[in-house]
Amino acid sequence: MSRPRLLITGAGGFCGEHACRYFSASGWDVTALVRRLPSEGESSWLEQASLVLDGDLILPEEADDIVAQAQPEYVLHLAGKNAVAPSWVAPIDTLQSNVMGTVNLLEAVRKLAGSGLNCRVLVVGSMLRFHLPPEGTAPVPPHPYSLSKTMQVLAAQSWSALYGMPVVVAEPSNLIGPGRSSGLCTLLARYAAMMERAEAGCGERPQPMKLSSRTETRDVLDVRDAIRAYELLLLHGHEGGIYPVASGVMHPLGELADIFSSLIACPLEFDIGSSDAPSPLPVHCQAVRSLGWSPAIPLRQSLEDVLNDARRLDC
Repeated sequence: MSRPRLLITGAGGFCGEHACRYFSASGWDVTALVRRLPSEGESSWLEQASLVLDGDLILPEEADDIVAQAQPEYVLHLAGKNAVAPSWVAPIDTLQSNVMGTVNLLEAVRKLAGSGLNCRVLVVGSMLRFHLPPEGTAPVPPHPYSLSKTMQVLAAQSWSALYGMPVVVAEPSNLIGPGRSSGLCTLLARYAAMMERAEAGCGERPQPMKLSSRTETRDVLDVRDAIRAYELLLLHGHEGGIYPVASGVMHPLGELADIFSSLIACPLEFDIGSSDAPSPLPVHCQAVRSLGWSPAIPLRQSLEDVLNDARRLDC
């Protein structure tokens, strides 16, 4: 029995690393797409893929070539810009990457479908998407990144509606876990690892870690749990549907800091701000849970894995 052919875009990133490992180990025939081919030993997880391609989905001709080479039966679209701050500085780059990169990929899949390729696409969006206001009211996106992810989802759903393409959207919460993330939990883990080394006399003592407040809350989910959800959505997600993927539990920032403090033998120092920024609302994930998914990795285990990864990198 042949293995299902899967193209993973953004395979060089944090989620892409875990996706390549998981799907390759689960019997999928993985083609990994990166922006540039890594140096030897730089991205060991790519060695598990059957094929590694480099290219830029912003360029339509490259998107066509990538899909033609991969001949995928499934696409997990992770590529794009995934940070708020840079989107303020370079909004065009963010829009091109997240919107046109997605459109070019969908068009490449659509054109190849004319030659008999049957391909399902999972577009991974963001819970930072904003909801469009009633007709006649001007939209007020919180930042250009949110605008780009909203337009990305509209494009994905529109290609599904206009062309009958099997396109599904996943919207993950704050993903955590070992690997090259730049999220808060990874920053906390790196700070804790540096404090441990300083306590052992092996490095300089870092400045106290800054937290905007102890009370702001976030939904955090282990990236490995998210990848399992993506597999179910690739196989069984409703075409044109949007699936939130989250733990469903809101954790105060202070709780995350306290867990890291409990995982090491030396005290951590925090510079706590007084931010009164509103926290995101809790997310309900009945749609993906109805497919048989639920988070399996406890928060403390996730944070311990992130810390152990930071310790290894800090050696």
